[in-house]
Amino acid sequence: LIYYGRDNDPFQEVKEWWNTNGNKYKSPSIHLFEKLGIKLEENISNYVARKGKVFVVRQDPKELVLKASADVGFVQLVKDAYEKTSAGSRFETKNNFMLQRGPYLIAAVMDESVSSKPLHLKGTFIDLFDPGLAVLKEKLVAPGTQAFLYDLSKVNSKIKPLVLAAAARMYQEKAGTHHYDFVVKSPSNTNNIMRILLPSKPVSVVVTEANVGNITLQKNQWDEPSGTLLLGFQNYSDGVAVNITW
Repeated sequence: LIYYGRDNDPFQEVKEWWNTNGNKYKSPSIHLFEKLGIKLEENISNYVARKGKVFVVRQDPKELVLKASADVGFVQLVKDAYEKTSAGSRFETKNNFMLQRGPYLIAAVMDESVSSKPLHLKGTFIDLFDPGLAVLKEKLVAPGTQAFLYDLSKVNSKIKPLVLAAAARMYQEKAGTHHYDFVVKSPSNTNNIMRILLPSKPVSVVVTEANVGNITLQKNQWDEPSGTLLLGFQNYSDGVAVNITW
């Protein structure tokens, strides 16, 4: 834990939880340090707290941005704190962030950072920022841009049919040995694009709406390497029935 603050600004004296209802702390940080079991001393900036360490810097956070290059000391402190408490791990800087939750992968590459190198991702992805839901084997994310991908390697079963991405909401899903049926709803006069995982190449795709009958498919493309079907057709708010057989 790295704590920055002088604790001498007027905010510390407002009537709040740390100085009301029996509490008599001069600042909320004193309560924090008490809970951590540490007692601050002059000329000491780091303390052991149970299984971790606490670093206290008597500077206001605003000082890091009001002075040129003031961030250098902050970054150095983070580096030193990490390397001293992480059992030999090395502190590294990079120009990108990545977050993965299940099959969803978000990546962002910053400009004006430690380098201008793009982030190179390899795998099998659906590009969720692409209106055509393209399947990619690699993705280059340039500085100043972001990516939102569906990582097909994270799909638990390649045998079970599954809608991976769609511009509509799905209802009444039914899957059998050789068929996959569902209804999708979205505002009328809009276009639906969807990518569907199937165990095998489809032999028939029928899309219907109760009032208009069969709907023309704008997209009907099978991608063998990923085992996915790309469908595109007009949306209807009352629902469109999709019947796929293989």
